[in-house]
Amino acid sequence: MTNPVQKIIMILGFAINLAMVYFVPHHGVFKTVLFGVFWFLLFRPLTSQEYLMFIIASVFILGQNYAVIAAGGFTFKYQDILLMPSYEPLMWGYYFLTFKRFLADPALPQRVDIKAIGGLIMVSACFVILANNSALLNFALLGASAVLFLMFHEPYDIYFALTGFVMGTIVDTFGVHAGLWWFPAPDALGIPFWIPLMWVIAGLMGRRFLIPLSIMITRKFWKEETELI
Repeated sequence: MTNPVQKIIMILGFAINLAMVYFVPHHGVFKTVLFGVFWFLLFRPLTSQEYLMFIIASVFILGQNYAVIAAGGFTFKYQDILLMPSYEPLMWGYYFLTFKRFLADPALPQRVDIKAIGGLIMVSACFVILANNSALLNFALLGASAVLFLMFHEPYDIYFALTGFVMGTIVDTFGVHAGLWWFPAPDALGIPFWIPLMWVIAGLMGRRFLIPLSIMITRKFWKEETELI
């Protein structure tokens, strides 16, 4: 279980990460590599399960982000790859590692169940269908969040969701006011209401889908202990 020092390290790492987003000049690959070095030092040692979780999150977000951006859901200032900065998909691997290390859930689900798969499909469909209609997406994600909490409401489900809410609201409010990305129909603080809901869902799906999926794959192919050393 994570000790208080580890939690402080994750909080400081989050603050440094935000500072790097803003202060490090944007030079595409250089900035991406710099983030990679920082994350490696922040989280080391990493298990095979954590490396895999990072990769799955990054690949998934690359596609999901592109679909939403292409539909007009939001716009990045820098567009190195698929309408986004080259480090943006990798950033989500960092976020999910932060969730896992900060919370140190002693009862992490070890397998992906059918409810988690259904929840992921439901949320993805909301973004694919309604990405260009912010008002409807607000209501769709509110409903999706309610359905997910009906299915998943253990204490650590709530902790992951709340951590996502706090981190995500800070990240997106910061990014908008720094001029790094923007939304066509903001509701408050420069962001639409669906943004905090998206981060709540990300935290919950991290615990119920992403982490269990990476645990299952690692145990099948690497047969490695998946808990933190």
